[in-house]
Amino acid sequence: MFAPVFAAVVALQQLQQQRQTVTGPVPAPAAIASDTGTMRHTNGRTPPVAAAMRLTGAAIHLDGRLDEPVWEQAEPITSFTQTVPHEGDPATERTEVRVVYDDEAVYVAARLFDSDPAGIRSQLARRDAYTEADRFEAAFDSYHDHNSSFVFGVNPSAVKTDHLIGQDGYSYDEGWDPVWDVATSRDSLGWTVEMRIPLSQLRFSTAETQVWGVQFFRHIQRKAEDDVFAWSAQNERGYASFFGHLFGLSHLPQPRRLEVLPYTTAREERINPGAAGNPFNDGSREIASAGLDLKYGLTSNLTLDATFNPDFGQVEADPAFVNLSAFEQFFEERRPFFIEGVDIFRFGGEQFFYSRRIGREPQGSANDRGGYVDQPQQSSIIGAAKLSGRTAGGWSIGLLEAATAREFATVDSAGVRFQDQVEPFTNYFVMRGKRDFHGGSNQVGFMATAVNRNIDDPRLSFLRTSAYTGGVDFGHRFSHNRYNLTGSFGFSRVAGDTAAIRRAQRSSARYYQRPDAPESDYDSTRTSLTGWFATLSLQKEAGRYQFGLYTEAISPGFDLNDAGFLTSANYAVASAFFNRRWTRPGKVFRYVFLGNNAGANVNFAGVRTNLRYNFNSFFQFLNYWGVDAHYNVNFRSLSQTLTRGGPLAYSPTSWNVNGGVSTDSRKRLSLSLYSSYSENLIGGWGWYLGPYLSIRPTSATSISIGPSYSSTNAILQFVGSVADSTAPTTFGRRYIFAQIQQRALDLTTRLNVTFTPRLSLQLYAQPFVATGDYYRFKELARPRSFDYVYYGETPSSSLTPHCFDAASTEVACGAGAPAPAYYDADPDGAGPRPAVQVGNPDFSSRSLRGNAVLRWEYRPGSTLFFVWTTSCSAFSGDPRFSAGDDVQHLCQGPSDNVFAVKMNYWLSF
Repeated sequence: MFAPVFAAVVALQQLQQQRQTVTGPVPAPAAIASDTGTMRHTNGRTPPVAAAMRLTGAAIHLDGRLDEPVWEQAEPITSFTQTVPHEGDPATERTEVRVVYDDEAVYVAARLFDSDPAGIRSQLARRDAYTEADRFEAAFDSYHDHNSSFVFGVNPSAVKTDHLIGQDGYSYDEGWDPVWDVATSRDSLGWTVEMRIPLSQLRFSTAETQVWGVQFFRHIQRKAEDDVFAWSAQNERGYASFFGHLFGLSHLPQPRRLEVLPYTTAREERINPGAAGNPFNDGSREIASAGLDLKYGLTSNLTLDATFNPDFGQVEADPAFVNLSAFEQFFEERRPFFIEGVDIFRFGGEQFFYSRRIGREPQGSANDRGGYVDQPQQSSIIGAAKLSGRTAGGWSIGLLEAATAREFATVDSAGVRFQDQVEPFTNYFVMRGKRDFHGGSNQVGFMATAVNRNIDDPRLSFLRTSAYTGGVDFGHRFSHNRYNLTGSFGFSRVAGDTAAIRRAQRSSARYYQRPDAPESDYDSTRTSLTGWFATLSLQKEAGRYQFGLYTEAISPGFDLNDAGFLTSANYAVASAFFNRRWTRPGKVFRYVFLGNNAGANVNFAGVRTNLRYNFNSFFQFLNYWGVDAHYNVNFRSLSQTLTRGGPLAYSPTSWNVNGGVSTDSRKRLSLSLYSSYSENLIGGWGWYLGPYLSIRPTSATSISIGPSYSSTNAILQFVGSVADSTAPTTFGRRYIFAQIQQRALDLTTRLNVTFTPRLSLQLYAQPFVATGDYYRFKELARPRSFDYVYYGETPSSSLTPHCFDAASTEVACGAGAPAPAYYDADPDGAGPRPAVQVGNPDFSSRSLRGNAVLRWEYRPGSTLFFVWTTSCSAFSGDPRFSAGDDVQHLCQGPSDNVFAVKMNYWLSF
């Protein structure tokens, strides 16, 4: 599938470049000035201009000293304007920037004058980490589409940052890690910067003479001042559309664009075998592997990225959690290959591509046959490739192809080995295209995904054999970018065995089996399922006042969850918002934001499933402290998920108030405190407290401590459902709920020590405790109501606990006895309805997760990692919560520890 699309894109790119090649001399500065009137931005503003000079003679020695003659010859860029704190005023400190280039790279020199050189703030940190320090950035819109940009930044300690900003400021890609170099220096006048950005790391046309968009940014930490070359007000919408124009670029060669990054890794795993005599794990095993990442510039604008047998052992572990909802937990992507360039795959209002699907934990399970099981922890990624970039005609292109291997669990039963397939060979394909018109003010795009599984084992028939999605979207900004009209439309089709489609119909996203759902049609014989979605939005995004309308509809059969992420279908929503912001400092506040929004949801049968109002506020004081406050109310509605496939039931009116306060983050010690409290009209409540402490004891060390504690008392926690022909009111099933007292304590801590900009140590630890105490069991008496039969409380009903000692002998429940193993729940005592057995769902979960990563970039683009990962957990049915005891006894038994060394080596050809 990938090859023909790839060939067509390259051919189209080459044709458009041939048509758009520009010849002629480089314009002189006077010509530049006279030409700007014809190059107004879509925001209606005439951009500032700058000139780049071709480097001749001696090469630049990158030391940050600016002592090469070329820096005296190049024309300085000196006009800088504040965006904060005094919007529109001239910068308080002088800045001079110069740009030169040769056949290999673009060079940027910045002289950042400072009237108080001793007051320059700096901080050591690993690459791309945010620092509370002075900062300089150079951004290039080398496509010159007024929509996308490559941003390179540095602080006085030479800590590099780089990222891509697309969609004129709407998208931000921190995963991009180009190979470039920078040096800084400090003297009695301030500090200086020398950047060398290889042309191979940028994307630009093949035109003989070129104009790029350009922006320069300076942050002065002690003054909390931001200065820019091409100014725009805070309440204006846009980023690259405000850039200045960089002239003087001509005869840029097409650089060699082949980069190869081979890696090798070795791991020592000390994993708890779980039971004595486990033939698959004696507590220790050694693993070695190798792989390869490749980046190849097919043309000046299109890049192919590929990875073979990737290893992501240096990535931080996912946080621990307890999920009592019916919906899948969402995890952020942390793997570098999938983070870089992810922005281009964003589409409309839905997440068509969720890269955590690739290499996921196998979805099948083995039959242990009374023995031991060696289960793979994730699906192996055989290889993955991305083609991304922008054609000369304005098309942004993103293609991704990935394949994961068949995975087998090995079973040892009394010395006899079996292999059970737990994941089929799977192919993933994602395609995204977007066309910009009129400097990015108009956009049209499309998106498509395809997942195909080779299911050759009937035990995996519950998985879909194929899943396809597609959609189109558009955007139109008008009135100098103040207004934005956007919309999208898409469809999905999944196919497979009847078992797979039954599972799709019954999933928590749609619950086709609901007995009172006229809008859906559950069919156990189906072998495919289709659906659609549509969105439309009109917003005023610029100015002191913002407002907008939004509407969306998702049909019951719409499904993204093979390649994307979707928790709910079967709804239509309409919402509106109105905001007011103050961006100029006053007598008390530096910045103020007030916002309101309201909305309602109905399902495809016209039943209202949500009605809400939300108020938000944020205030920043002149001393850079901040306060925010929020209020939310959800009015009584009918829930189509509360009974998890059963009839509609009322969700009560609930409200929540939350907010926080934060101190000046520029200080070595800063603190923020966030809290919330919620209630509903049937007695449920919950509160949360989350302080966050940031400490920088030295310029090379940072510590963050983010403890949090929550306590909730939910009245309607779903426990389960059982068939009961004597319950006609609830369509022949009983829907059982309980009240739950749930507590959770999280003590996430991070320590970063940076020895040099290329050598750093990162530590992460998350002690986590959660308990749940279930009581007051009940069942739904009537659909669309708050009527419940409380076992043991409603007349004639009963709830009988059953307790067992260590020898599995039943004993009387009561003080000093073990917790009940299960309950007999009877809604009418001696009446005709039978008792049902309900297992005791009480729980206590404790865990500790952490890792340490020593990262050394021993040469540009090449890195050596030393990694230690540890984890342990304990789970019991005792719901008693004791913060001190639980933290001291997080784990029962040994911890799992993995020690790894990973080395890669960057090669450029």
